[in-house]
Amino acid sequence: MNKTRRQIDCLQRLEELTTSREEIFAFLFADNLITKEEVKSIKSSSDQAKALQAFLAHISRENKIQLLEYEWHILPVERVKILIVTNRNSKEFSYNF
Repeated sequence: MNKTRRQIDCLQRLEELTTSREEIFAFLFADNLITKEEVKSIKSSSDQAKALQAFLAHISRENKIQLLEYEWHILPVERVKILIVTNRNSKEFSYNF
């Protein structure tokens, strides 16, 4: 499985377990990394996890965020974590950590 697909699956699974996508949008919006129009565009996408992953990868390439880390372990206990570090703030979105 390639890296991008794994990141998309990680975002999808985290959303299924915690409904944290809104928290991610709120964090990015508070740090002026995403606009309301971009949030609306991602939410209206047929594959929201793929659109969000593409957006996060884009702002990471532009060095608007310092660190973007995905972590998903299934065994022995399922754990999902996404860490976003910006110039001003950092936030961890996780399940079962």
